Amino acid sequence: MPKRTCIITGETTEARILLRFVVSPDGTLTLDVANKLSGRGAYIMPKPELVKEAFKKNKFAVHLGFRGKLLSKDIDSFVFLLENLLRKHFVEQIGLFRKRGCAIAGAAKLKENALLLGLLVASDASKREARNIELLTKPNWVLRGIPSEILGKAFGRDSLAFAGILGLNNVESNLNGHIIKYSFQRWKSFINVDSCQKGVDGCINDQSKLLNEY
Repeated sequence: MPKRTCIITGETTEARILLRFVVSPDGTLTLDVANKLSGRGAYIMPKPELVKEAFKKNKFAVHLGFRGKLLSKDIDSFVFLLENLLRKHFVEQIGLFRKRGCAIAGAAKLKENALLLGLLVASDASKREARNIELLTKPNWVLRGIPSEILGKAFGRDSLAFAGILGLNNVESNLNGHIIKYSFQRWKSFINVDSCQKGVDGCINDQSKLLNEY
């Protein structure tokens, strides 16, 4: 897996763990959520305070030639936007596995499966129940601290305490379960970022409305 260096901390790690930013043809600063957009990219460790620091130190101008000037409130709005995008990407990745029958929900169903690739645990789930499920299913990795309403949304429910990702022997080889793990790692530092509107969908839906004016 290719490695990249954070433009703020100088830390080098796998590209799929970092946030990649590019400038679109119309001059908009864009988060490359899926790491597939063409063009030069700037990488930042997935922490909201580091994204804010990049703006304040004009790092996007230095590394990408982005000349937008944002006020403090606009930087905050941009960070809210990132949380929204990263959360949606996490939910979408789980959805891909659901469509192929490789994601299951609920403690009872999880206990029926001898082995899991990954275990997803909501932030308000019972710790005792989580330990029991982990011992029974022996997952390769465990994601803890997921808001129960977000985990529920991935399965079409109001909330959910536990979900599991099954092995991938019978599905396309390009469907990698670890993408869910890395997607959560990028989003988790943004979970507690306040939004200007209560609710799952946040308050910023179109980043062009935020940056195209600059």
